[in-house]
Amino acid sequence: MTDRIGYVVTQGVSMNPVYYQNDLVFVVKADSYQVGQIAAYHGKSPGQRVLHRIIGGSGSSGFVMRGDNNESTDLLTPTTEEMIGRAVLRVPHGSIWLKPLLGPSGIGMLTFLVISGSAMTARTRRDIPRGRRKKRVKAMSSGQTGSWASAAAVYKAVERLSPMLRAAAATAASLLLLALVLGVLGWMKPVAERKAAARTPAQSITYAYSAKVPLSAAYDGTTARSPDPIFRRLADRVTVNARYDGPAGTFTLTATLTNGTGWHTSQTLVKTTAFTATRFDATVPLDLAALVARADEATAAIGSGPKGQVAVGLVAQVTSPGLNNLVAPLQLVVSPVQLSPGQGAKFVTETDTTAPDLVVAREITVFGHSLLTASQARSYAFLALLGAVVIAALVLFAALRKLPVRTRAEIERRYPQLLVHVEPMASPPGKPVVNVDNFPALVRLSERYGQMILTWRRPEADDFVVRDEGITYRYRVPLDGEPTLQNVELIDQSAAGKHRTEASPVS
Repeated sequence: MTDRIGYVVTQGVSMNPVYYQNDLVFVVKADSYQVGQIAAYHGKSPGQRVLHRIIGGSGSSGFVMRGDNNESTDLLTPTTEEMIGRAVLRVPHGSIWLKPLLGPSGIGMLTFLVISGSAMTARTRRDIPRGRRKKRVKAMSSGQTGSWASAAAVYKAVERLSPMLRAAAATAASLLLLALVLGVLGWMKPVAERKAAARTPAQSITYAYSAKVPLSAAYDGTTARSPDPIFRRLADRVTVNARYDGPAGTFTLTATLTNGTGWHTSQTLVKTTAFTATRFDATVPLDLAALVARADEATAAIGSGPKGQVAVGLVAQVTSPGLNNLVAPLQLVVSPVQLSPGQGAKFVTETDTTAPDLVVAREITVFGHSLLTASQARSYAFLALLGAVVIAALVLFAALRKLPVRTRAEIERRYPQLLVHVEPMASPPGKPVVNVDNFPALVRLSERYGQMILTWRRPEADDFVVRDEGITYRYRVPLDGEPTLQNVELIDQSAAGKHRTEASPVS
């Protein structure tokens, strides 16, 4: 579009839920960018534009980009100079119906409508008290006469509009105000914000084993506990406890025996059991001699493998409604000498309750009630502005059609069939001369009396006259094309339906 303003048509789902397929996103080039902003940059393919969020990096070394719905970061790391711009406005599915407006001609037309439409919301000269109006007329004659006269002409045309068009102008002003309010609410902060995710309930499974042993130099007491090894010469039966803490659900405990040859077998130690409390304890005995014997039978059947040892893999699983399954494994190794935890054995397994911040659409709230999202506010602001400028353009077009002609060129272009160019002539002696306030009034007189409009040039002005029954009706235009203070007063008199009569002859 321009060097500072561009647009991106979204494709795919990488920016869900902020943007969706075929959304139209306007971007504005910035001098600097910050982490958390959504920005567009040029992709690898010609004409490709990528619209993702900045999650790290810097403008000099390159920003790290990633789509909100992607798991991996982008391969390219654009610098500030390589950025197309940051996202400022989203039009849902706007690429479908706004493409005709995105060319240079469409943007130029929108710019014209925005500038010209603002004039429709101003007060007309009829709303200004008479005393203040005269002061403004005097100011017009002292400086910047052309621009003030043009504005006065526009106001005059608005006064001539029908009630329906005045209502349309008021509607345009209301839409413009609505667009301003929604634009402020939508752009005062980013379209998305980070919120802490809801913490999941804590869950944990804790293993422990113990065995009764006689008094000896191997232990300080008569009970051996995890994670110390259990020497089989002193105890060959071990009690294993699996304790769960967390929301209610179902509990299951299984054991898998292996001997390193690929052989394995599973045993259910605790069948699926439902519980309603926030704690569940499962205690099962392990006969080490029986487990080793079962492994030795498999070794004998295979014909190879170690004897007198087995690995016991315990797996406790808890299923709670609305939560992911919690699975806790524990490896125990039984040798001819002892039972000991396997390498890297983990006696406590718990869920991670820390969740990363979520990127959610920013909501606009009033007194605690959510009205709409910031993205929706931006979209509605754009639509309201578009509606305002379109309505204002229609009103402006109607007003321009009612603008009075103010120069000879305009008169000759609009009424060539009524004009007759003659040499300057004086009015009949003793006959009245009526100065007409505006040229359309002279046209009506010409049509009423069936007379042509006579016109001639003088060094100081152009005269247009209609003569009937000894009365000369005259409309005079200064050669500079700008009404004098006297002419402005005549325009005011026209609004009241008055005419000024002179006794002097036309000269």
